[in-house]
Amino acid sequence: MTKKILSASVLLSALSGAALAGGAAAPMGSQVQPATPAAMSAALREAGYRVTMNPADPDSDPSMTIMAGDYEVTVWLSGCKANMCSRATASVSWDYSDDEDSLDTELVNDWNSNYYTQAYIYEGAYYLDSTMPIAGGYTKAAVKAWMTEYLGDVADFEMELP
Repeated sequence: MTKKILSASVLLSALSGAALAGGAAAPMGSQVQPATPAAMSAALREAGYRVTMNPADPDSDPSMTIMAGDYEVTVWLSGCKANMCSRATASVSWDYSDDEDSLDTELVNDWNSNYYTQAYIYEGAYYLDSTMPIAGGYTKAAVKAWMTEYLGDVADFEMELP
């Protein structure tokens, strides 16, 4: 019995030592972040994007503008109650209001049948959106991966535009 307790004690000591030394620590960016506008903008900044919070409007969801290379991305948070939100949606648009005849619903339908991002036409422009559920929290790594994948689709969609 004493031998088993001693063995368990040595094992526990070895495991906790590794944890304290970082051997069992969670990977960087894996801690759950709160689903707040401030935390989301901080996660996007940490991912390397220039983020500007848009002025608060009591009649609108919180939103921010992100500069990602040549793209200006609008991210708005929805389903917010007491500053905790349930979804983040990224959106990029291309203005065709001077050439609305070239807007192609077939292009949009083909895109939507092959990609997870959502393309649509609204008021003379093409839009490409992606939504990430954030209710209950998210990791910084997940936000970075989401934005990287989304921006890849943005570039691909832009190449398809007339």
